[in-house]
Amino acid sequence: MTPHLPAVLATLLSLIPLNATANIYKWIDENGQVHFSDKKIENIKQEVIKSRKHKSDWSRFDISVEAIDTNLSNQELNRIVTDVNLVYEFYDRVLFFDFYKTVPVKVLVLKDKKAYYEHLRKRMGKEPSASYGIYFSQDNQIIVYIQEDRARTFRTIKHEVSHAITDTVTPYAQSWLNEGLAEQMETLTKVNGQLRITSHWENYRWVNPLKRHERLMDISTFLRLPNTRWRHAQRNGTAPLQAQAGQFLYFLLSTPVGKSFVIRLVHKLERGDRTHSYYLVDKDYIGGIRGLEINWRNWLSGETDKYITF
Repeated sequence: MTPHLPAVLATLLSLIPLNATANIYKWIDENGQVHFSDKKIENIKQEVIKSRKHKSDWSRFDISVEAIDTNLSNQELNRIVTDVNLVYEFYDRVLFFDFYKTVPVKVLVLKDKKAYYEHLRKRMGKEPSASYGIYFSQDNQIIVYIQEDRARTFRTIKHEVSHAITDTVTPYAQSWLNEGLAEQMETLTKVNGQLRITSHWENYRWVNPLKRHERLMDISTFLRLPNTRWRHAQRNGTAPLQAQAGQFLYFLLSTPVGKSFVIRLVHKLERGDRTHSYYLVDKDYIGGIRGLEINWRNWLSGETDKYITF
């Protein structure tokens, strides 16, 4: 049996600082709506939310990595820490999350698929659903296994880190938002100092045929799906629902109007607002639910394999 790797890697995080050099501007319009931007707008009174360039009094990160019966190279360990930082940076720089509590991330890496499901059966006391990785909110643990496509293992970790952040900071987020963000974090990279996401190929592969055959769920129905429906779909391995969430988030983040809607939504959730996202569309998305549906359909008809930088 391979000895367990060092459990605590949080010290490595200090070697990979967040690239937070620009100011974030906050202002309230005449309708009382809060806006965030990284651009200074003339003739508008804006509050500057300064970037954190110094060590704060609290720890944003609490990361540990453990591997059982498998070897992770130093390069792979560093990749896990770097990837976790990228996901935090996305929430911090792009969605302007004001982290007010530590979000622990404990990653357990198992040697293969068989060991993964045996571990889950023992922990859950029942047959687990099909998955590449899982996040347990009770103890903030992420469990994954080394896949044949080894790179996919690390993409799965980024997916589950997104769940850890969303569940900790916005526990009332609807599943479409929670899963959609997690799907997009799998594609998250950093190029020349800029964060970049791309169209998730597997999601595109599921959504495009549904769209072609007019079997894609309309946005009104999609946004109103209860979380229980999502959990049922996941237990039964229903991929299209999660794929649509991933592509829908990619669509929203690809336009200023959509990105603004996502930011407003997550900040309302962060403040404890439990209003169903469907009922916020008419207020927070220009054009309302009808405009959102039209823009989504038009976007699907165009090219969806480009990348978005932040």
